[in-house]
Amino acid sequence: MPPDNLLEFLRKCGVALCLAGETAHRIPDELVAIADAYGVGDVEFLVVPTGVFVRAGAEGGVTVDFANADGPPLRLDQVDRLYKLFEQVKADPIPPAEGIARVQDILDAPPRFGAVITVFGHGVLTVGIGLLFVRDGRALLSLALLGLLVGVLRLLAERVQVLSLALPVAAAMLVTVLAYRYSPELGADPASLLIPPLATFLPGAALTLGAQEMVTRSIISGASRLVSSVYVLLLLTFGIYAGMQIAGPAQAIAPSEPPLGVWAAWVGVLVFGVGIYLNSSAPPRSLPWLLATLVLAYGGQYLAGQVGGGVFAAFVGGLLIVPLANAVQRLHGPPAQVVFLPSFWLLVPGALSLVGVTGLTGLVELSGTGRSNLVTAFLTVVAVSLGVLVGSSLLTNVTATSRLLTSRSA
Repeated sequence: MPPDNLLEFLRKCGVALCLAGETAHRIPDELVAIADAYGVGDVEFLVVPTGVFVRAGAEGGVTVDFANADGPPLRLDQVDRLYKLFEQVKADPIPPAEGIARVQDILDAPPRFGAVITVFGHGVLTVGIGLLFVRDGRALLSLALLGLLVGVLRLLAERVQVLSLALPVAAAMLVTVLAYRYSPELGADPASLLIPPLATFLPGAALTLGAQEMVTRSIISGASRLVSSVYVLLLLTFGIYAGMQIAGPAQAIAPSEPPLGVWAAWVGVLVFGVGIYLNSSAPPRSLPWLLATLVLAYGGQYLAGQVGGGVFAAFVGGLLIVPLANAVQRLHGPPAQVVFLPSFWLLVPGALSLVGVTGLTGLVELSGTGRSNLVTAFLTVVAVSLGVLVGSSLLTNVTATSRLLTSRSA
């Protein structure tokens, strides 16, 4: 029977991995590797989105315990520290009591950047998304202001728990009212102003992870993520619909200047990377690695889109980010998850998902546009999920083959 403090350490590691956005089928592998480092083999794990079950065998029977995984998602600086701790433990195990304290210290750590920089980062990443999907130079300043406004709302919701429950509705309603009422003065299409500020609310990552977990037989975790994601989409839909009713019909706006060129999307990737770096408190010296991964992943997606369309591009993007993230870690960059998550948020096209959300209002009115947008968004999520799954499988097989060849040569 493993000592109690070791089981507590493993439970805390599992909870931290849940909050770090790791998939349910990969967390047990990570925990088993940590247990093996301590020479403990008779331990099994079951992971669900809300917690981690640990089963430890002994001569006198079996012990089963549960740790609740409640708390906000980890920032990138916390993810960096967490995975570095795991690598240290695997190479040179530390006392479990010390490990428990260090994991708790990571979970309680304040952001690297203060509130002002965090809100500013949200405005920057909003402009980056605008450059990716809107391509309207007139709207960039408006997008920055709306992004700052949503950033302030998110900051308030983090400090007042009651506000977090209504945050998606309140943010969607406020952005929609401002976009529809002032778009004529801005000379921009109001729909183009909705997408970037609300993109951080979209559960694109949760939808993709849920679909991936369903494929890998993590049914409970996958179904929970999917149901939760649909609920968030419905909240956003209600907020957008209510905002449209308050603002009234939008006036038709004739384009006065040509849209930005293809170069805008590439600049948008870099701007998005800087915004994520600031808003998510990425670890020091990770920005070059983050930008390089984003550009390569988007480049692969862009080239695939020229050949096979958007859904195929989503698959190729998902296929690329896993080996890219692991290559960054092998080249002594930050842990793979630090660059994987932002790339994931970029490739799961938040703008396309939000088009599906706004299309729900058309669905309510029996419009075929809403149905078409929802189907396209769903297929995109499935394509990214399949790409990530295939990329992970290929990387695992290549790593196993490499280790086998190395052992044979030795």
